[in-house]
Amino acid sequence: MKRVVALASALAVCVGCRDQHSITSPSRPSWDFSDGTVSGGNPHFFFLPPLVRQPSFSGTFNPALRPVVEICQLDVDITNSPIACNATVPIINPGVVQLDLLNQLYQVNWNTLLPPIDPTKVYRVQIRVAPGGTILGFADVDPVLNGSELKNVDTGELIGLVDGRTLPIKFRIEIGVACQTTDCFEGTVGTAGGTFITSSGLAGTFFPPGALSNDVFLVIDRVDARPCVPIDVPQFPGCYRFSTDPRPGRFNVDVIVGICADNPTGLSHAQQDLAQIFQFDPGSVVALPNVPATFLACPSAPLIGARLPPGLRQLVRYFASLLVPSELRAEHLGVGGSSGSYSIFGWGLPTQLSINAGNGQTAVSGTAVPIPPSVLLQAPAGTGIAGEAVTFTVGAGTGSITGADPPPVSDANGIATVGSWTLGDGSNTLFAASRGAVGSPQMFTATGVTISAAVMDAVGDATADPRVLVTPDLVSATAMAGGGSLALSVRFAPGTFDATAAHVFFNLDTDQNPATGFPGVDAAHNDAALLGSDYLVVMGSNAESGTAKVLRWDAASSAFMLVTTEPVTVGLAGYDVTVPLAVLGNDDGQMNFKVVVQSQLPGLQVGYTGVQDYLPDIGAAPGTLTLPAR
Repeated sequence: MKRVVALASALAVCVGCRDQHSITSPSRPSWDFSDGTVSGGNPHFFFLPPLVRQPSFSGTFNPALRPVVEICQLDVDITNSPIACNATVPIINPGVVQLDLLNQLYQVNWNTLLPPIDPTKVYRVQIRVAPGGTILGFADVDPVLNGSELKNVDTGELIGLVDGRTLPIKFRIEIGVACQTTDCFEGTVGTAGGTFITSSGLAGTFFPPGALSNDVFLVIDRVDARPCVPIDVPQFPGCYRFSTDPRPGRFNVDVIVGICADNPTGLSHAQQDLAQIFQFDPGSVVALPNVPATFLACPSAPLIGARLPPGLRQLVRYFASLLVPSELRAEHLGVGGSSGSYSIFGWGLPTQLSINAGNGQTAVSGTAVPIPPSVLLQAPAGTGIAGEAVTFTVGAGTGSITGADPPPVSDANGIATVGSWTLGDGSNTLFAASRGAVGSPQMFTATGVTISAAVMDAVGDATADPRVLVTPDLVSATAMAGGGSLALSVRFAPGTFDATAAHVFFNLDTDQNPATGFPGVDAAHNDAALLGSDYLVVMGSNAESGTAKVLRWDAASSAFMLVTTEPVTVGLAGYDVTVPLAVLGNDDGQMNFKVVVQSQLPGLQVGYTGVQDYLPDIGAAPGTLTLPAR
């Protein structure tokens, strides 16, 4: 039987020897090592003699931990990269790590005979912050078959094992192994719970007994990024990342998070009383229920003594609490919040989001609602919050918005307004959201409709002109607005339509105001009291060559100016054309209209007849496109 015990009485230790091989087993994979002395290692973790030579360090020792030492057998398959623990071999637990406060180190003694190690294998000593937590550092070791000593493969130094079988594993953990700032706490929390506070005294947490089922490594670290929490509510300094390693899904019972906050300028006492701690997780922002956090001695003025040494800092805060009048103290700020999990926490002012204007409107589909939707941010009710972003998002329907990227911010009255909301056909919804605000999101509804109007005329009332053979006799005209376009149709009495000669003018009063635009419907200004022609759509006869001219009245030059041309459909009894409402000055589709017709002179004659028919007749009310009443 092989005597493993006798053979496993010494170890060769690799220190900083990446890409070197065991001097006793040259076929084995490269050993590895990680602590604060090597590149890539944690700068606040160090192995100590006798495992390694005495390292240099300058940090502050952290005695508030209960680290765990594990020893695993490495997979010896040289094809593995990187090498790792063999999952089929049980982990060796050398025992409970002891704190040596006098020498500022942690230590556990590894009895290499319990259980016996295999001298043909390579082992890894690794230090975790807590059971199942992050590994702070590790050292790979190799059994040597020469008695009661170990060899440092890097230096060649021989180090004896205690009693020929025990390796004292000593290491140092300093403050800063996980923190990124100087306002930090790092320590172990167990099932008994407890209170833990950062170095500045401005943040801390309380774990009730039973909140945890196992030891965890607790880190509280200040967050300097602004905004601290990605929410659209007023925030102010007092922001920290709370974490445990390993991280449970939820604590068994809620814990208390406490943060002192700067007393924000510009906030009323009523607003300060509403302040809450917000918790941020990816995709979720929650305002924590306020609970007492008496374990914090928050300053009565913003960050009093924050730059002083800890003892003097607390003394200054104490005297400040005596000297500052009670009515000037931030009584609310500095309380805590109750939470069942950890993440980033920061102070904010919860706001109420409500609809201000623009809900329940109707507009022609493809056009913008007349009142751009807006919301109101308040804290408390009646007090608007300025400068906060509101995200507007189109919901149901095929509508679109402008002025939403970047999101609009609330004005001095707390009102945020989208640029415009163009509706699709039928029901439309628009959502306005302010992250962290009560009542967010708010939903606006609107209806996009098609509107139309038709006018009729008596047969046989057209005025003949001897120069033309066919007298055009208007009998109907239709205008229909929807989907962002205006469809125009005109029809003639049977036998009175000659597409080569009939020359039609649609007079459009797009603002429904006869006082603007060209007065009336013809050169004599007939019906000037009823219609002001803002636009003309001219079509028909050989002169127009199958297109319609869209003309806009220009008051400055007292003339119609060409805007665009659109194709015309010629039927057996009239013309049809579709004009985008965008070319009519982004009109909303509501308008008044009248139609006149003349004839192009035949043959070598130049020009047109006078107006031969009016629709509706002179003096009659125009056709009107209006939205239905709601």
